[in-house]
Amino acid sequence: MYYRTILFVFLFTGIISCSKKKQDYSPDNYLSKDEQRVLKEQIIRYVAKTPRRVIGATKFDTTYDEHYMKQVAQHDLLAYYIDKKSGDHFFMVARIAPSIDAKWVATGGRLRYGKDSSITEYEEVFRTWKLPRKDLEERGKYLFGLMVKGQDLTPYYTATAGFNYIEFPDENVYFDKSERTWKSRLYGSIEEMVYESRDADSLGKKSQDD
Repeated sequence: MYYRTILFVFLFTGIISCSKKKQDYSPDNYLSKDEQRVLKEQIIRYVAKTPRRVIGATKFDTTYDEHYMKQVAQHDLLAYYIDKKSGDHFFMVARIAPSIDAKWVATGGRLRYGKDSSITEYEEVFRTWKLPRKDLEERGKYLFGLMVKGQDLTPYYTATAGFNYIEFPDENVYFDKSERTWKSRLYGSIEEMVYESRDADSLGKKSQDD
């Protein structure tokens, strides 16, 4: 009886300890390296910076294949999760951003696949501000966890959290799921603008110029 009690306590303690561990959203838990590359290739024309002056469906022209293949190599898949109940695949990719100091931006979103492995639903849920890599990984993975759990991200929008977490969406910019692109309620499509170099300093300078 004594040994059974000790074993029960040991197992119970182990279960509690495991439950306190953070969910591991490492892509390696869900996808092989080849599958990770294929995923990036599938979403790259949505998530990557477009060639200048290229908007809308034009970005799918084979003329730009070389551009997007380079973009695949420049994007890191930082987090991934598959919700078996809903069929949602959650992802977060990051790329280096134009900046005086080395900074990165991350995009978190979700998608669903059809029977032929084509993407039937696609949504970018958030895009971060430019951040140092360490900060980006910490804050990005925190936001990713909230997204996976379906929790509210608005406290991390710029209006509340400043230039520390989420750049888009905001009060003017939203993601159009039907067209799979970011849009501005004021200016329409911002497919090119959304990837321009924008940070607190550039926004402040624009305000002064205006």
